[in-house]
Amino acid sequence: MHGSGSAAAHPIPEQAQMASALTLENDHLRVVIDPSRGGKCLSLYSRRTGTEWLLPPLRAYAAAKNTGGFEEWDGGGFDECLPTVAATATAPDHGELWRNRWQDLGPGANGNQIALRTTACNGALVLERRARLEGACLILHYSVANQVDAAQSLLYSAHPLLRVEAGDRISLPAEVTRVRVEGSPLYSAADTIPWPSPSQSDLSIVGPPDGSLAAKLFAGPLRLGWCALFRPSLGEGVELTFSADTLPYLGLWICRAAWPEAAPRKQYTVAFEPTSAPHDSLTVAEQDGTAWRLLPGERREWKLAFRLIRQGEEHDRQPRSANQDAARETA
Repeated sequence: MHGSGSAAAHPIPEQAQMASALTLENDHLRVVIDPSRGGKCLSLYSRRTGTEWLLPPLRAYAAAKNTGGFEEWDGGGFDECLPTVAATATAPDHGELWRNRWQDLGPGANGNQIALRTTACNGALVLERRARLEGACLILHYSVANQVDAAQSLLYSAHPLLRVEAGDRISLPAEVTRVRVEGSPLYSAADTIPWPSPSQSDLSIVGPPDGSLAAKLFAGPLRLGWCALFRPSLGEGVELTFSADTLPYLGLWICRAAWPEAAPRKQYTVAFEPTSAPHDSLTVAEQDGTAWRLLPGERREWKLAFRLIRQGEEHDRQPRSANQDAARETA
C-alpha cells in the first residue's frame, strides 16, 4: 500500500500518524516513510509481535528545513547521511539529506513500493531510494549519480536508530574481532578494542539505560555484510544485510541514555550504520582514500535489507555474500 496510514491489526504508532507519511504493509511488517521529513523512515513495525523496532523521537517530528543543526532534529527513526556524517567546511552534521523534502516518485507500476528522490551538494548529486516489502523483509535499493561536469567526493552512511531493551543481543559476523573507536568517553578516539569484550563488559549485550555509555565504533572492511539485534524476551529480532562490496564498513552506535548530553531526554538505542568509509568525516575519508569520488555522469548503487528474525535464526548463518542474502530475500 502506498499512501497515508490506515487501520490495521495493530495501531500505527502515534509518531507515524501524519498526513504526509507513506505506508508499506503486509502480514509481517508495516513501514512508514515521510518524504517531507528528510525521507525519514518513522516506523519499522512487526505485525507478528506488535513491536516497534525504530526508536521513537526525543522531540516532536518536524518538516525538513535547511537551517539548524542535527542536534535540534527529532533524535529518532531512520535517517540517511550523505555526503558526510560529521560536519565539514562544506556540509552540516549528518550530511544534507535529512534537511530536504524528498520528491515522491509514485508507487510504480505494481503499486507496492515507495520511490523517493533528493539531491545534495547544490544539486550535483541525485540520490534515489526505492523501498518495498518481500515477506518479513524491507528491501531498500539506492543509487547516487553525479549530474555535473566536475568530480564529486562523498561518503554514505545509513542511520537507523533501533529501539532496544536491556538484554537485547548484538550479533556481528565472526570476522569482527576488533572495532575502532570513533568517539566515546570511555575509550580514546582511534583506539582499536576487542569485540565484543574490551574489558569486563560485553558490548554485544545491551545494558540498562543508566547513562554509562555513548560509543561510535567501526568494524571492517567486511567480507560479509550483515548484523542483527535479537530480543530474547520477545523471541524476535531484526537482521540487516547490506552490499559489502559497496559498503565495506559498519558503524555501530551504542547509547545507554548518555546522549544528547544537554537534553532532558536521551537516546537508548543501538544503530547499525553500513557505510562506504570507516570515518564519520568526509574530510578524513578523503585523506585515507576511502571516500567515494564520482566522476561526471558516474553512478553507484547498493542495497540494504531489514528482516524480522525468530529465535535461532540469528545463528543460522552460512558463509555467503550480502548480495546473495539480498537475492535470497527477493527470490
